[in-house]
Amino acid sequence: MIKAIQKILFFDRTVLILSCAIAVTASFIVITFFHTKNIEKQNSSLETQINELSSLTKEAIDIKNAVESKEKKIGLTKTEGLVPMLEQILNSLGMKAKAIKSLDKNKLKDYTEEDAEVEIQNTDLNSIVNFLYRVDNSPATMKIKNAAIKTTFEDPDKFILRLTVSLITRG
Repeated sequence: MIKAIQKILFFDRTVLILSCAIAVTASFIVITFFHTKNIEKQNSSLETQINELSSLTKEAIDIKNAVESKEKKIGLTKTEGLVPMLEQILNSLGMKAKAIKSLDKNKLKDYTEEDAEVEIQNTDLNSIVNFLYRVDNSPATMKIKNAAIKTTFEDPDKFILRLTVSLITRG
């Protein structure tokens, strides 16, 4: 049987050329099929990497926006100092301080911390709470280091407030 096939194939050149062309085409199709499968695997792994990177990029953008908002908050503190800021807060609340003393400035790496002492007399608890809220939520970065509240002898509903407030600025 094999000899019969060889006789047929080698007898006619046209059949020989066609059979070689079919064999080359079949081998090309098989090689292309396996190569396509390999490329599809690489494509799917690259797509998963792109999805991971895009999610990480979104997280990085969110972190960057948070940092920029904090920097803007710190950047808003370019004022003449802590004492004028405290006076402005007190004036907006209709309060008057007995004394506002500027204390010292400390340099910590890229930031400067300026301290001031505030004493407010004959005030009620509501005014104290409003003042502390304004200091805490001001556009400048301020923190309260020390606080002392005493009642007055004449009127137990009135208080004396002593605070040490710090302003943290860049530079």
